[in-house]
Amino acid sequence: MAFGDVGGVVTELVITCKTPSSGTVSIAKGDAVKLTGPYTITNATDAEDPVFGQALAAAGTLDTAIPVKVRGICIFPYTGTAPAVDGVSGVVASATDGSVKAPASGNGKGINVKVDTASSLVHVLL
Repeated sequence: MAFGDVGGVVTELVITCKTPSSGTVSIAKGDAVKLTGPYTITNATDAEDPVFGQALAAAGTLDTAIPVKVRGICIFPYTGTAPAVDGVSGVVASATDGSVKAPASGNGKGINVKVDTASSLVHVLL
């Protein structure tokens, strides 16, 4: 069955990463994450950080393996103005951990394919 009953087959690329070895970890399933070191990710982002992928599991401990979707359709919560669906625009990390936003300039990462303004969710093809 096609994703969302529209389009064709959706493929994904998932890699195993790890949480940081120091600090605090509070990653929720579905969070947007950034790369901070070799195969090391966090959802603690600053506005405009590049999005690396989407956490496919929750993690709350240091040095813990976590699956991350780095290619495919990711559904992220967004903050601020709804990201554009125009065939070129993507997203960047927001200052809210685990969320994304429309980039202040440029196109960001991925291509936005759907925005659900009622739920503040954006579907992004990474």
